[in-house]
Amino acid sequence: MKKLALFFAFFLVIGQAFAQNSNVRKAENALENGEFQEAIELINEASEHEKTMDDPKTWYVRGTIYQAKLNKEGYDENLVKEATKSYNKVFDMVSEGDKYFTLTDLKVQELWGGFINEGSNAYSAQNFEGAVDAFKRALLVLPEDTTATLYAGISAQQMKDNKTALKYYYRLLDLDYKSAEIYGSIISIERYANEDIEKALEVTRMAKEVFPENDQFQKQEINLLIESGQVDIAKDRINDAIEKEPNNANLYFNLGYLYEQLEQPEKAEAAYLKAIEINPDYLDANYNYAVYYYNKAADLLAEARDMDLQTYKKEGKKLENKAKEYLKKSKPYFEKALEISPKELAVIETLQTVYTQLGENAKAEEMMDKADAIKAENSEGQN
Repeated sequence: MKKLALFFAFFLVIGQAFAQNSNVRKAENALENGEFQEAIELINEASEHEKTMDDPKTWYVRGTIYQAKLNKEGYDENLVKEATKSYNKVFDMVSEGDKYFTLTDLKVQELWGGFINEGSNAYSAQNFEGAVDAFKRALLVLPEDTTATLYAGISAQQMKDNKTALKYYYRLLDLDYKSAEIYGSIISIERYANEDIEKALEVTRMAKEVFPENDQFQKQEINLLIESGQVDIAKDRINDAIEKEPNNANLYFNLGYLYEQLEQPEKAEAAYLKAIEINPDYLDANYNYAVYYYNKAADLLAEARDMDLQTYKKEGKKLENKAKEYLKKSKPYFEKALEISPKELAVIETLQTVYTQLGENAKAEEMMDKADAIKAENSEGQN
């Protein structure tokens, strides 16, 4: 009798396992027939039974059922969460290369990609609220996806929902997403929309660490320090750095920029020139140094233009000649800037004005043609 009892017990266990495997198959059949509720009941029973709960196929089938119901009946956050939970179970059970890993990855990409496409279409239609919602749905599937996070932030910013935009932008930083544009957006929102100078400074300094060669953040910090009344701190910080690195052209450029913001042009000129001496191919230093003289010339020409006829006859030509001297000083630095960056429109168009004022008409026309060609090229690229 004992042996018979053991036999029946063994048979019962096999029967239970068979029944649960049968539930997985029945759930698949119900899914094929569009009977979603029955499929869910069958697969949930199998997913909770000890004989099938550790089988990756069970969870793969469960995910496909919830995803199919979602596709058929429309968006439901719970369906997304249940499908995602099922797929994550598969990933926990098997390694890359396993059949069910590959199948599951395809389904996850399909689910995530559907929401990404939905968000992209909404964004293109300027339905930014709809775009944010779609990208949020994509993040239910892949919470650490930087693509959906990025575009959720951009879409929110487009609809001027700065709070939501910042949430996603800061999340990008947490995900170690390195983008100068994202740091710039955060700084801009904190500075202008939130009027939080200290927070803007904090993020600017974070950006400087990530992008040490980016002048944008060096200049941003100087502006913020000046705006918050910390001019001496800005000056001391740059001078201390110069003392440690006397051959760092970038530091002299920042010093020049600081003096320019403080309206101390002579000191700015000296600092820019020092930066150029250290690094002759420093684009911004060449350009800013040239602009220093260009602005002096522009001020004199404006003064001459505003003179009455009698005053102009006495003083006008003298001022215009002095302006031309300044333009001649600026010219080689603008030309160097153009050599360094041949497609920089600001340089080309300013140089065109310089050549025109100096009577170098052939060169002015050359700059005009160059500018037109670049604008046409940029326009084609946008189309």
